[in-house]
Amino acid sequence: MRLTLIILSLFILSLTSKFSLAQDGTEVVLKKKISLHVKDQPVGKVLDEISKLAGIYFSYDPAVLNTERLISADYDQAETGRVLKAILGDDFQFNVLADQLIITLRKADDPLLTNWPDEPSAGTRSISGTVTDAASGEVIPYASISLQDEPFGTITNVDGRYELKIPERYHGHKLVFSCMGYAQQTVSQQARTGEILNIALNPVNVRLGEIEVSAANPQTILEEFENRITDNYPDEILLMTSFYREVLMQDKTYVNVSEAVINILKAAYDHTSREDRIRVLKGRKSPDVQPFKWVDFKMQGGPFYMTKLDVVRTMDTFLDRDYRRFYNYELDYVMDYVGRPTYIILFEPVGRIDFPCYEGKLFIDRETYALVHAEFSLGKDGMKYARKSLIRKKPKGFNVRPLDVDYAVTYKNNDGRWSLSTAQTSVRFRVRSRKDNINSVFHSVSDLLVTDHEETVLKRFGKEETFSPTDIFTEMIIDYDKKFWGDFNIIQPNDDLRKALKFNSVEE
Repeated sequence: MRLTLIILSLFILSLTSKFSLAQDGTEVVLKKKISLHVKDQPVGKVLDEISKLAGIYFSYDPAVLNTERLISADYDQAETGRVLKAILGDDFQFNVLADQLIITLRKADDPLLTNWPDEPSAGTRSISGTVTDAASGEVIPYASISLQDEPFGTITNVDGRYELKIPERYHGHKLVFSCMGYAQQTVSQQARTGEILNIALNPVNVRLGEIEVSAANPQTILEEFENRITDNYPDEILLMTSFYREVLMQDKTYVNVSEAVINILKAAYDHTSREDRIRVLKGRKSPDVQPFKWVDFKMQGGPFYMTKLDVVRTMDTFLDRDYRRFYNYELDYVMDYVGRPTYIILFEPVGRIDFPCYEGKLFIDRETYALVHAEFSLGKDGMKYARKSLIRKKPKGFNVRPLDVDYAVTYKNNDGRWSLSTAQTSVRFRVRSRKDNINSVFHSVSDLLVTDHEETVLKRFGKEETFSPTDIFTEMIIDYDKKFWGDFNIIQPNDDLRKALKFNSVEE
């Protein structure tokens, strides 16, 4: 019989807050009277106006509700339900869950799920290859491959390999290959699918002169970063299509691999009172990996906590001006990042602090002062606090100790604004039991890749489909379907992961 160990999948000292409206029954909400006078306005804008008048939030799927359709309405003290029915028609129904009024089609099927493509569509073009260092010939992991002027793309895996599936609407757009420390390279698409495109990037290192180093104060740079958040990051809600993968090893043996396509409802960066929302569209896990020995190791919260790595929104301690006195900052040098000079700032705790502090480096764009990348981890003192916060449940008589906790987050520039692009967590634990003669190391790695995003008027996901911080991602994935991914971009599995998964369907 195996025992269960539950670990919180992410540990971030976040200063965000929540708020919610009082719950009402559907009938009470729909009977609330409002006055509405609009002429030739988009449905989405009209719903926003009703939201303000009735004091409620709407949740709906833009795939089934045409928010661009123009309508007119002229009502004085009319029931909200009557107004909504007149605006939307008889095809929709309304239900209240928590603080939102959910608008759904009367039929039970969700087209977002039932019309999910098992095979790539005819118009989708697939391009794959390897990205290497032009000087050394070594592969470049986590290089970005995107479409010029579009928030669409993927990244290479640890072996430098990538595959990009390009929908028909993006045919003709140039491909942009970039990575920190390398000159950006732009190439044209070929008019065929299955193209093999290997790219060699030239390393670039822009060093500051002595005068510039002394003139650039890291504290001043951080103040400019905070002052310009509203200029540098989106001020509207974004609906992000993302790929998420959890990999777990026990003593260098893969014991679980689960992955999914998810939606992130990314709140505006100037609206810190709203949390990001996550829903899992569909996922898979491999049955071919080895089972756990002795202990079932479960990671709680998965995709939910990965969005907390958006440190610009959570404003973690190493960025928050109220906590900067607890850190030492040092300007290291300037490097090329996606063709732009970028400050590299090192930080570490001042000394022994009574809360978990981080150490790491910040990459801040020299022209706009936007944070474009961050790498950070818990130091020796921080690990003591992490032990209590990370471990939610452990077997009696077991000693569980975190060995290292590392994080990384990257932002991508689109039309002058930076938004979340990738995030990664790496957590290692040692699990011991003298009584049972157990001494095992668990290593969990979680990756998030935003493959596309668009503006949306959607404000909530349905309560029943929202991924919560107490959910265990691996328990929500029930099977493995090699045809599932269709047109969606993922991070290609590396060689070791291929062997563990027996990914025969993934071609070189």
